[in-house]
Amino acid sequence: MADSVALSANEIKFMIKRSVEGLGFSPGDQLGAGIRVATCYQYGLVDDKTIHNALDSLLPDVQAPKVIDHGEEWIFDAQGQTSLVQAELAYGAAMSHGVMSIRLRNTSEGVLVAPMLMTWLSKPMNQPQMRQDLSLYYVHHDGSQRCLAMTANGSLLGLYEPHRDVVAEDEVLLRVDEKAIDGNLLESASDLIRQREACVDKGIFLSATLVMRLKDLMMDSFVPESDQSRTSGAGPG
Repeated sequence: MADSVALSANEIKFMIKRSVEGLGFSPGDQLGAGIRVATCYQYGLVDDKTIHNALDSLLPDVQAPKVIDHGEEWIFDAQGQTSLVQAELAYGAAMSHGVMSIRLRNTSEGVLVAPMLMTWLSKPMNQPQMRQDLSLYYVHHDGSQRCLAMTANGSLLGLYEPHRDVVAEDEVLLRVDEKAIDGNLLESASDLIRQREACVDKGIFLSATLVMRLKDLMMDSFVPESDQSRTSGAGPG
């Protein structure tokens, strides 16, 4: 892969964090973005096009999604903000109230929500309603529907293609404790784990174009890079 660069998950976390920092986002958004991108690459859920699109859609002036309906299904307006940042503000608020269906509209690259949900589920929580199986519906970059199913402990159950359209192109939908996914299984839990193990062994390959873009964005970051911060993934802050 002459035009690709092999990076570790921690290196990707660091580069994304620094890039988002350079655009003026908060430390929480920076760290969350790095984790989202690295984790999604590890499981083969994103490609470089997804990340380019997410970077294109970052809106520093947007602070949080706005709730527009809080009936049986809560609906939020992301105001054009990519799901690379801030989506957890909507899902956290709704799930803490025991809402079983949460739809985020006017967003993009909804798959990037998944690592945040996996992290929540893997940690002990006071609210039992936040420790149930989750189903995340989004639109793949090729235009087809996808559903990523997660267990109550944060492990991935499988990636599905729903039999019918569940979300619009600019939406991402979370369903809590959905009993069965109405769709075709594309990748099982073991398939996703093998993908992650391959990334650990061989690295994650990003196009040279994306790496150069991230390096350019990192130039606007405020804190100097060190070898330790780059390989740790956390970076400054």
